[in-house]
Amino acid sequence: MTEINSTIPKVILTLSDVQNANQAIISEATQYIDFFDVVEYRADLVDDAIDFYESEIQFIKDRLPSKQILFTYRTEDINGKTKITMDKYYELCKTVIEKKLCDIIDLELMIYEDYMNKLIELARANNILVLVSHHEYEFTPRIKDMMAIYSRMIQLNADYCKLAVKPHDGKDVLNLMSAVYETKQNCNLNIIGIAMEEIGRITRVACGIFGSSMTFGYVGMPVAPGQIHIKDLHNQIALYKS
Repeated sequence: MTEINSTIPKVILTLSDVQNANQAIISEATQYIDFFDVVEYRADLVDDAIDFYESEIQFIKDRLPSKQILFTYRTEDINGKTKITMDKYYELCKTVIEKKLCDIIDLELMIYEDYMNKLIELARANNILVLVSHHEYEFTPRIKDMMAIYSRMIQLNADYCKLAVKPHDGKDVLNLMSAVYETKQNCNLNIIGIAMEEIGRITRVACGIFGSSMTFGYVGMPVAPGQIHIKDLHNQIALYKS
């Protein structure tokens, strides 16, 4: 087995509700346009419908035309409270794909298998990349369990395989990075590992050393625990480039 060298992760800027009164969010994003590669549109952070999402995404595309769009709708909040039924989630993702609103779509690993297979097939037919994600908001699984989660994502032939966990100590952070590293040694897909909260911030900046290929930042206010402003994220990642 040949060891996989470290990589330079793509930087993802998370946005939502960009058409606010003073357009401060999109203005700040434009200011730091060279510091990120992809825009993640978090539809679940605004309580609205597909027409509004389409308008928001077009607004982003008009102002950041060189950036890929990742569409994300989290089915649960950080406290594990369900925000949308599986049937509505499926219909939303299906519509987003059919309208070709994004370049990459986030599909949650735990959706019904039939829905997952249909959405992946539809995404492929529309030349949209698939990011399969799984979030553990309460704890960090054992290394072998995290690797099993990645294995399931790989079996789905996802373009990006993302796992985010809540660490309780440094060992949890190390275990996540170990799972990313070991998984990456045996596949050529894009593996992403994030330990949330302040204790996990190192996984957002030093992730490339372990083979993680994406990291997420913000402008305005953070939308996830432990997220780093896009400017600081850009500068800190530079410290780990070989």
